[in-house]
Amino acid sequence: MGQKQPASTANRLCRRPVSAAALLLLATLTSGCASHSGKTYATLDRDSPYFYSSQCQQAARDIEVHDDLKLVRTVVSPVAVIMSGGLLLPAVFAANVGLDTVDRVDASRLDIHCGGQGQSPIQIAEGVAKGAAFGLATSAAGSAISTGSVVPTATGTGR
Repeated sequence: MGQKQPASTANRLCRRPVSAAALLLLATLTSGCASHSGKTYATLDRDSPYFYSSQCQQAARDIEVHDDLKLVRTVVSPVAVIMSGGLLLPAVFAANVGLDTVDRVDASRLDIHCGGQGQSPIQIAEGVAKGAAFGLATSAAGSAISTGSVVPTATGTGR
């Protein structure tokens, strides 16, 4: 009967949440929900006299903020990149690198105040770089999925 008509804008938008949900699931499964500060707190020696110091307890108060930010970043970042068609990728990337850096510095400070060794600035920078590379790869992949050429559908492959 004639040429195949391109998918309508509404039809394409309806498929985006599936891509966003798949990317969100992947990001959640691979990154976990605990912040670096939360993971550090979980490994602290509760028998250390430093654990009950006022400095340790003060540093531990920031954990909830970092955990909440990590959860929000895990959900919002891929959605923002996908829904913007990749336009927000640089801003999301920069925000996530900044928040990850603060979390890692605070985790190291928490470890030191609670009797641990902490991490050196080089170790923190390496961790941030690895996290940024992973975040960039998953964000770029999500953007490519949402705006890419091939989108799986129930009846086959569409454009």
